[in-house]
This record gives sequence, structure tokens and C-alpha cells, in this order.
Amino acid sequence: MKTGQFNSGFSLIEVLVAMLVLTIGLLGMANLQSRSIAGGYDAYLRTQASALAHSIIDRMRANRRQALGTPNYKTSFEADPLLPTADCGRGCSPQDMARQDVLEWKCNLGAYLHKQYCAGLVSQATLPNGDGQIEDYPASGQTRVSVRWTDSAGVRRELVVFTSL
Repeated sequence: MKTGQFNSGFSLIEVLVAMLVLTIGLLGMANLQSRSIAGGYDAYLRTQASALAHSIIDRMRANRRQALGTPNYKTSFEADPLLPTADCGRGCSPQDMARQDVLEWKCNLGAYLHKQYCAGLVSQATLPNGDGQIEDYPASGQTRVSVRWTDSAGVRRELVVFTSL
């Protein structure tokens, strides 16, 4: 090369630095994408939990006398539901209807899918390790419906709905 001439190109070091910057940017975008997917899935699970909580509240309102005057709708976390004594597909008592409602609700929550009594009862999307609890607060006239599940990070979540029947 003659003196006084300038090179007009990129050196290998400049190309490597540019590739490093591009790689870091792409890795950051991939991380954002994975977090976005996890956040979307967690939002979906919260929506399912809310829908399941409101579904049992609607069933309790449809069978209001049993929901208010008896313990037939009351259940706790990790408690197997009481099985109805009659087939509610052909008509049954309000007590058996309450038991059928809780049975179907617990099966739809997800934690009881392996139980024999849930065979053929699951009609909605279920929650990972989903479970539910229904409690009465007679002094305030309200019912508390709680739904628990495990999110995409393995964290136990809970949705609580207070309602008047």
C-alpha cells in the first residue's frame, strides 16, 4: 500500500463487535418474548379461575334455598366433594343438585381429574393444581368463593370472590 492512501472498509474486529451487539439485542428480545408468553398464560389462568368462581356462584343462586339454608355447597380446599345420591340428569332433589354442582365444580378446577368420580364431568378448561373452597359468612350475609392454582412460575395463586346470594 502506498503512503497517503486510506482503507475504506470494515475490519474484522468491527464486524465482530457489530455481531456481538446484534446477538445481545436478539437475546434480549427472545427473553421479552418468553416473558410475554408466560404473562399471557398467567392472565389466561386468572380468567379461568374467575370464570370457575362465578360459575359456582351462578349455580348457588339457581339453587338459592340450599345455598343459604344448608351446608350442601360448603367445601374446603383438598376436600373431596360429597357425591349425589341420585342421578341429577333425570331430576333430583335440591340437596343432590347442590352436591352435583360442587362435584362438577371441583372436577372442573383440575386437582381432582384423576378421581374416578370426575370421569366425564369436566366441561371447562382446568387449572394446574386447581382447587376451591366455599365458605359462609352469616353475619354479613355473604359467601366467599376461593379458587387456587399454580401459575407458570410454580407460584401458588388464589382468587377470592365475596358475593351475596
